[in-house]
Amino acid sequence: MFSKRGLAAPLLFFALALAAKGSVDASATLWLCGLAALWITAALLPPAETPRLSALGFVVFGYAAWLVITNTFNTYTAAASYDAAFLVGGFLIGRRAGRENIDLLFAVTLAFAVGLAAWSIWQRATGAAPRGRALFDTPATLASILNLVLLPGLVVVAAGKRNVWLFAALALLAGAVIGTASRGGWLALLAGGSAAFFLLRRAAITVNLRAALTIVAIFGLGYLLSLLAPLTWDITFGTAPTSAGSRFELYQAAIDAVSHSSPLFGSGYLAFRYVLEAARPTIPGYQEAITYFVHNDYLQLLLELGIPGLLLLVLLANLPIVQVWRLVPRLALPGRMAVIALAAATTSMAVHALVDFPFYITVCLLVYGVCIGLLEVLLADAEHARVKGAIGPARRPARAAAWALAMWILAKPAAAEAVSEYAKHQWRIGQGESAAYWFEMARRIDVRDWRYHWYAGQFWYSQAQVLPNDAAARLADRAFAEGFAANPREVANLLWRISTHIHLRPLLAAPVDRATLRRWADLAYFLAPLDPRVKTQRELVAQFEAKELAR
Repeated sequence: MFSKRGLAAPLLFFALALAAKGSVDASATLWLCGLAALWITAALLPPAETPRLSALGFVVFGYAAWLVITNTFNTYTAAASYDAAFLVGGFLIGRRAGRENIDLLFAVTLAFAVGLAAWSIWQRATGAAPRGRALFDTPATLASILNLVLLPGLVVVAAGKRNVWLFAALALLAGAVIGTASRGGWLALLAGGSAAFFLLRRAAITVNLRAALTIVAIFGLGYLLSLLAPLTWDITFGTAPTSAGSRFELYQAAIDAVSHSSPLFGSGYLAFRYVLEAARPTIPGYQEAITYFVHNDYLQLLLELGIPGLLLLVLLANLPIVQVWRLVPRLALPGRMAVIALAAATTSMAVHALVDFPFYITVCLLVYGVCIGLLEVLLADAEHARVKGAIGPARRPARAAAWALAMWILAKPAAAEAVSEYAKHQWRIGQGESAAYWFEMARRIDVRDWRYHWYAGQFWYSQAQVLPNDAAARLADRAFAEGFAANPREVANLLWRISTHIHLRPLLAAPVDRATLRRWADLAYFLAPLDPRVKTQRELVAQFEAKELAR
């Protein structure tokens, strides 16, 4: 019969897998299931002694809170709340695990990373992809998550750990990182390794020759694994000038947009996508490519979360290495090696954020949060921090209220998504009345998410065309109008509203005039000038105007 601790390992692995899948598919259901797995994992872990919240902890909660707060005042996205939750969830798991369960956490994350590494090497060996990326959209994301596990493993080897399975696992990870051909990932690996080297020197720990040769052998074997599908010069460095030029164009677009955003609250989480759509004509490298990211998290957070968001991210990224540098000489030897391993991992992600987007990737936030949670517990020994006592009676209601608010914020998007998917299913099988009810229910559950208004509008639009039906046309127009009001930077609802007032015009009680249609089309062009849907609707408006004038 499994012990609770034994059950915690597969559940944590499951949470990591869901977070990885949720990093690719933006699904509130996946995210909520991943958080549920994390919560159960925390409940099954034997509680360790935890110190009172330190500066690291306040930064984690401050960053997460600012994500949620700015998401309230700006363009809404469910991803903001869930990214905050995964960072905090990882942090709390690390705190709860503590030094007593650090081996368990490392073993699970190592197994997870090995699975990703093997997948990416198989992709390259079979010719499925020239650069390893496993399930992720970009090789850089894979490199980021592998670095968070590879670097602590290398520090363990430097400490003198001798284990053939660990050697093989780290060699696989090294080969996969090489196979990503992610220049940002390689830079992050070098930065994390350099941080470990200088921290070892500061802690007066000498790496013996055998350990150093073992690390060299790990990378040597990893390089041999990468030769199963050798990287060409063009894949590795040939595209560097073009890539760098395109990124500078993204940086410039973000810098220009900063002046038009609120310095306090920013423009909203993941709002850079709309900045890019509007600026595409000035960015030759992204005339058609899709990205949600500036490829510099610090600049993107300044744009999207304002100056407070940038400051919180800078602290989140740099406080771990600063505190470890200050406190590592005071720790006992086993504690020194553990904090150096964790500091190397966090440094890699902090540096990688200069050229890519790891702080926007769900699974990276989860693992980074675990690292910080463990660091807070381990560093408490050096500061002689008091162990957290029992929760006082006055704090219990506040804590319960905070949990209730968090559950409401997180459950609402998942409920809306589930209801919307059920409505689509009912529509597909011809149950129009049921589909109508559930589409309307979905957009009322999460009224700030433009997508559910869009889905409902498309349903009513089709119903109005088929029947024809005046009421359905009116409901379609209302849904698209409310969807555009929910997010006035997203053109989808606006374009469908234009179509509604042209194709369903006889069914509307008060269709808009030609001038309004032209204004809507011009607004859509201003928001997304190179979007082919915008071009189509502008042509449709021009044809409608010509017909009206010909009468």
